[in-house]
Amino acid sequence: MYKKKIFVTIITPNYNGDKFLEYTINSVINQSCNDYEYLVFDANSNDNSHKILKKYQNKIDKIIIEKDNGVYHAVDKAIKIARGKIILWINSDDILDKNAVLNVKKVFESTNVDWITGINGYIKKNITFSGIAYLYPGFILKNGLAHHNYWGFVQQESVAFKKSLYLKSGGFKSPYGNAGDYHLWKNFSKHSSLSTYWIKIGYFRSWSGQNSKLFENKYFLDTGKRKNKISLRLFRFIISFILMPLIILKSFFLLKIYKRLK
Repeated sequence: MYKKKIFVTIITPNYNGDKFLEYTINSVINQSCNDYEYLVFDANSNDNSHKILKKYQNKIDKIIIEKDNGVYHAVDKAIKIARGKIILWINSDDILDKNAVLNVKKVFESTNVDWITGINGYIKKNITFSGIAYLYPGFILKNGLAHHNYWGFVQQESVAFKKSLYLKSGGFKSPYGNAGDYHLWKNFSKHSSLSTYWIKIGYFRSWSGQNSKLFENKYFLDTGKRKNKISLRLFRFIISFILMPLIILKSFFLLKIYKRLK
């Protein structure tokens, strides 16, 4: 499947993710807007992942099966060969909203931003639901305060960014650790502000076998801060909730601009 010109590159890294991989793939190939390419990097899985990938090989633009140094290494390799201007990264146990590509395209084609976040999405006990869109001030990101203990982590599934920003920032820190996304957002914040919009992008799945639970201690150690029992994330919710009408209005007027451009 080859498209001459595409706007968004969607990336899925996978290793032994057959439990939910098919759900992830279907959330991508059933997008309401087809202005994307889809890259899947599999780290030589030994479960049923390869059978699933073969089933959908005509719907996936590129499938790379080779050993890597972890999820962030796989994503890094994918970004470097991406043809799209905008990157969407969705892991093999999470899903995209059906309008993710369209929503992201509307924002990036209507205003000059480098990276955005939307409404946080969740899957818990097989129930898919949305929260609110959180604000992340620059000083929060730059000082590593977008962390569970303080402001709260940035939800990776609800982020889209320009490939050019990734390359300019130097990408993931090397060697690849366990909290690559946390450090990547810090790097991004040195070059550009994170903009928040009232749009749906992705949904993060909570389940017993997910890497973020199995390797939680390693993740927190890689951030340089142990997980506290008490978190200050309530402040993020209160401020974002108070300013929610402004986020919604900004997103509404952006949609107006997009329609005029079209």
